[in-house]
Amino acid sequence: MKHLFACLFVLCVNSAMAQDRPIGQVGGKPVMASQVQAEDESKRVGLVYKLIIRPAVEAYLESHRNRWAATEEDKQRFMLALREHEKCLKTGEQRSSPENQRAQAEWTVPQLKLQRFIYERHGGGRLRFQQIGTEAFDANRQMLLDLERQGAFAINDPALRSQALDYWLEPRGPLMADPGIDKAFKIEEQFPPCPSR
Repeated sequence: MKHLFACLFVLCVNSAMAQDRPIGQVGGKPVMASQVQAEDESKRVGLVYKLIIRPAVEAYLESHRNRWAATEEDKQRFMLALREHEKCLKTGEQRSSPENQRAQAEWTVPQLKLQRFIYERHGGGRLRFQQIGTEAFDANRQMLLDLERQGAFAINDPALRSQALDYWLEPRGPLMADPGIDKAFKIEEQFPPCPSR
């Protein structure tokens, strides 16, 4: 009887292991189907992005941090550009306080520098405006495809891959034309010039 239970246990374990197959990899480590179980497909795709794509992108960006990290000088340039822009405001329009200028610089400059790095390194292209700021749409897409081609990550199921990369593979909403390397994500170009008076 003990032998029968042992055989059944081994059979169940082997069956469970056979069903838990790799669905992809990141950094050479497999990601298993059991790691992306969710109550609906949208959440499953979100887990695939979180466990496979995001770590590959974060590792890549971290390895180049010295090329895109915001410096105090960058933040000072942003605050100076903001103050210059605010000189254009009509009398009575609210100007930002030094604390607000600092807060804007702390949030905006790292995003600008990161997107500019991606834009420069991965071929420029169209931009997409989002609530969190402007993204280098074509360059981000190319970065993901480059990382995939280099083996930084893989998703075995083509349909699941398409769903997980959908945000970057399928343009949605209006895209802005490529502004060119002299303007894209440059700190000094974040504010429109003063209208002539």
